[in-house]
Amino acid sequence: MEQLVELPAALLKTYESLPGLYLVLSPELVMITASDAYLKATGLTRAELKGKEVVELSFLVSLHQVLETGVPHQLPVLRLALPNPNDQDQSIFSYWETTHTPFFDENGAIQYIIQYSYDVTNFVSAKNKVEQSEKEIGASEKHLGFLLNTMPQQVWTATATGIIDYVNEICCRDFGKTREELRGEGWQSFVHPDDLPICIRAWSYALGQNSEYSVQFRLKMSDGAYKWHLGKAIPLIESGELKMWMGTNTNIDIQKSNEQRKDEFLAIASHELKTPLTSIKAFNQLMKRSKDPEKIQGFVEKSASQIFRLEQLITDLLDVTKINSGNMVFEKDAFQFSEMITTAVQTVQAMSPDHELLLENNIDVSYHGDRLRIEQVLMNFLTNAVKYSPNGGKVIINGKIQSDNIVVSVQDFGIGIAEFEMQRLFERYYRVDNEDLRYEGLGLGLFICSEILKAHHGSFWLESKLEVGSTFYFRLPLKELTAVPQAEKHQLYEDDNLRVFYNKLQNRIDARWTGFHNGESVQHGAMVMMAMLKANGCTKILNDNREVLGTWSDALEWVGKTWFPIAEKAGLRYFAWTNSADILAQFSAQKRADMAIGEVLVQFFSEIQSAEDWINTQ
Repeated sequence: MEQLVELPAALLKTYESLPGLYLVLSPELVMITASDAYLKATGLTRAELKGKEVVELSFLVSLHQVLETGVPHQLPVLRLALPNPNDQDQSIFSYWETTHTPFFDENGAIQYIIQYSYDVTNFVSAKNKVEQSEKEIGASEKHLGFLLNTMPQQVWTATATGIIDYVNEICCRDFGKTREELRGEGWQSFVHPDDLPICIRAWSYALGQNSEYSVQFRLKMSDGAYKWHLGKAIPLIESGELKMWMGTNTNIDIQKSNEQRKDEFLAIASHELKTPLTSIKAFNQLMKRSKDPEKIQGFVEKSASQIFRLEQLITDLLDVTKINSGNMVFEKDAFQFSEMITTAVQTVQAMSPDHELLLENNIDVSYHGDRLRIEQVLMNFLTNAVKYSPNGGKVIINGKIQSDNIVVSVQDFGIGIAEFEMQRLFERYYRVDNEDLRYEGLGLGLFICSEILKAHHGSFWLESKLEVGSTFYFRLPLKELTAVPQAEKHQLYEDDNLRVFYNKLQNRIDARWTGFHNGESVQHGAMVMMAMLKANGCTKILNDNREVLGTWSDALEWVGKTWFPIAEKAGLRYFAWTNSADILAQFSAQKRADMAIGEVLVQFFSEIQSAEDWINTQ
């Protein structure tokens, strides 16, 4: 789902209270809110509506025209079916006149679009209804090709006998074939051999029964990789006669991967929860049989250790549930950071007699935050250091103040982490070496830590080598980033950790990032870059991240999915990206830039001169 436009609450409340049928849309055609009358007519709640994408083809034609021209557009009178409030199984057909009106921000960009619909059923005669229907059909045919090519799914049509006679441009792009080649080869040649039999059976049944076709299968893409798709088709029947089939193939590969990961997680969770329960049961049986007080005391301590482990597993599960539902609560107050570090180190040391936890440098500073949650982060880093150092040894803890930030590091000398695993380490349900269940845990701890740090505007990063060890860092800012007034509007912007200026000689925007950053500062800086790019009519950005400390990988998904498409509309064509030395940041930057759509050419560099040489030749 696209990120929703943030509009003032008073403005949204105004639209929600209007008596007519009003719908507020973002420039990405995602629903933001609607009037109470609209919700009543459609049978939706405001929560159900918010975040949904517009799918009505007739509306999409009008909305794309508004986005392209910036001019309000009125649709022909449409015959629409609305829920019958007295009978949920039936619909009420009525005629509506609809307009789409754009509203602009201070930079001249469309900020939101208002859809207003007016019921004209009582004013349309039977003759006009027929004539309007004919006009509507003609308009639909005229724009059909445009619509089908703007849809993100593969779209195809087939004759009544099931012969494919049309595919949209998405099909051609995904398969790397022309329309003529696709029609000639047939859809069967792109289906995974293991999935082909069930596809043929489902398609044959749909053809024989004139019923809806639905199947999940893997399709071979132009790069040779198979991706999971949901195939659907419905028959178009007029006067009892089958005219054609309209079908779509929707890429569900990510959903399938998530399902697989959740299945793996459930297997791990079952194993991890069962292990301490089994141990507790065994120790209780031994305590019942023994009469030796010393042995009983030993069994009690071991049983208590397993209870603590079980408690931690359940806590992780509950925390992830709270994160997913947006109910993670933080009780922020001032506390002494040195006391929190000392307590966490002593607690883990007591549970890990085979390891030596050395606190080399502590931080004597007062910090305003949720002490228990931040201690949870440090405890997780410490227990991971112990867990992945199975042969014992030292774990070194250091704290320092750097550029008005608290930075804490935990270094172990254990198994280390491979580079390909580092980029996935902070995802939920993932853990190092999880194939053979060699190390206990649900793979949730680091994901929870990253969410706690985000809530405190902090970040994390790590350094690691296989069979050498790992060092995990986390950062918490002691003060908010403050902006310095611009020397000249759209020519220069500067704050504590970012300098953006218009390079007149090379006609490009130069951005130099330094110090620590979080999601908010990255989004703010990226929008400054885009506004300056647009104001000066540039097409090039030189982005210098060499002096960034730590990582801001959590913000890069927004950069790839949201900022690059918007910046392209503002004129961006070439982007030279000079990376920091942090490996996790490099992985994340390249991964997110791959998500950029359109014609923006992104190149990565390790030093600034090569980046300048490349961008100056564009």
